[in-house]
Amino acid sequence: MPLIYYVEDDQAIGYVIEKTIEHAGLTGKGFQLAEAFMLAFEKEKPDMILLDLMLPDRSGMDLLRWIRKTDQTTPIMVVSALQSEMDKVMALDHGADDYMTKPFGVLELTSRIQSKLRKQTDDRKWILANLVLDDKKHQLLIDDVFVYLTNKEYAILKLLLKQQKNVVSKEMIFKDVWETDFIGETRTLDMHIKALREKLQEHHARVTIQTIRGVGYQIL
Repeated sequence: MPLIYYVEDDQAIGYVIEKTIEHAGLTGKGFQLAEAFMLAFEKEKPDMILLDLMLPDRSGMDLLRWIRKTDQTTPIMVVSALQSEMDKVMALDHGADDYMTKPFGVLELTSRIQSKLRKQTDDRKWILANLVLDDKKHQLLIDDVFVYLTNKEYAILKLLLKQQKNVVSKEMIFKDVWETDFIGETRTLDMHIKALREKLQEHHARVTIQTIRGVGYQIL
């Protein structure tokens, strides 16, 4: 289920956004402070971000620039009371994908969220060195050569690429790939990682899956 982060310090508006996300069948996580959002973002990237520009601890425009320094693909929609053309142009120039002014209609907000998520799904590719994971075609290419992956290998690689700036814990992999919070016997995960590494090495991928002892894995 897609995860949406929304940064909004007004509790009443935050409640409306939360309920809008829930009614759309999505998962939402709200933040009133930029710093709280930044900590969460560094641990887990969402599928979309709704961002207010007037925050109590940091400018939303600064936060937008901060996100785009490391992430150019996650859709960001500004939801702000600022209505001037200059504010909209600045937000779009700094990496926002859409701009919605307050007050807003719930149906329009829902439509825009769903539109951005559909486009993200259609366009999504992860590229690292000579490796391309095309999620629309559900395939891995290394130097433009197709590499067969099992469904679990594909899901693990996809998660590592989504979080390529971060270490991915074993708990996160089990929750995302096996849809369980119970780790149990980690040998199964170890075997999948080993098989994935062998395929990457066999096809001369210029990336490595590093083991971070006691934590999990990171792709570099």
